[in-house]
Amino acid sequence: MTTASLVLNNCKNSIPQITKDKIKETAKVLNYQPNRIALSLATQKSKSVGIIVPDISNGFFADSIKNIQIELNNNGYEVFVCNTDEKHKNDIRYIELLVSRKVDGIIITISAESMVNDNWKQIKELLDYNSLPYVLYDRFYPGNPPKVYVNNQLAAYEVAKLLIAKGHKEIGVITGPLSLNSSAGRLQGVKEAFQEINVSIKEENIFKGQYNYFSGKEGGLILLKNKVSAVFCFNDLQAYGVMEIAQKQNLSIPKDFSLVGFDDIFYSSILNTQLTTVRQPITEMAKQAVKLLLDLINNISTNTDISLPGEIIIRDSLSEVNNER
Repeated sequence: MTTASLVLNNCKNSIPQITKDKIKETAKVLNYQPNRIALSLATQKSKSVGIIVPDISNGFFADSIKNIQIELNNNGYEVFVCNTDEKHKNDIRYIELLVSRKVDGIIITISAESMVNDNWKQIKELLDYNSLPYVLYDRFYPGNPPKVYVNNQLAAYEVAKLLIAKGHKEIGVITGPLSLNSSAGRLQGVKEAFQEINVSIKEENIFKGQYNYFSGKEGGLILLKNKVSAVFCFNDLQAYGVMEIAQKQNLSIPKDFSLVGFDDIFYSSILNTQLTTVRQPITEMAKQAVKLLLDLINNISTNTDISLPGEIIIRDSLSEVNNER
């Protein structure tokens, strides 16, 4: 590679700093843009990364993409973003597409469909066959794949303990797909907290849903009919659905029942009744996911199982149990 190319493409070199500065100043004046294709041919690196998420309209994933992209851009990488709509076939399709685009690695949140009927094995085989560095983000399959996630079981356990401390014994939960580690872990955490006081959650108070607004509406109708004193939704979108049902039934939150979500997406703090929820440390998760992926790309030995704590954010929607209801 030429001297100018070494400098402008940030390749390791022993060129004097004064020469580097002159080259960069000249490139700025000429509005020089590096040829990514030529660079990838020379270095066998495309300086690009694929991001695959199941639902880009979900605030958690939208914020995650934003933070991951910022981290990658700061490290000189461009990104391709793919939305799978929670479909297994789209996981496969986009992995193959990104491989064909010669990305250096992938950060992927697996679709709900890919965690059903051992579909995840096809994902694992495809990633491993192409020897492509990857990091599983938020959701992961069995074994020891490189992954970054929040400790869902602990966070949900702490929510349930908080509800118990507020006097709530009759609670309802709206889960996400229980094939996902995130949802299964949250349900296990709730059950663990109630087992400690020798109380079991009634099966009719566990609504098995999806991570969306419509599951919140559907689950809310059932759980409020069961006269629960609190509803714990496994994401904030579900909680918004419960809020709509409560409004239609002229129920007041938290006077008539308490409501807790999970994720702490933007809107949860600006609603008329601000939502108590679990904040996922998205900025830190993104930083850790990018660092892990870049270490894998550069063959640096590193911790490949990164679990971060959630944080309960207490707002208007939580109160002591109302025994008069």
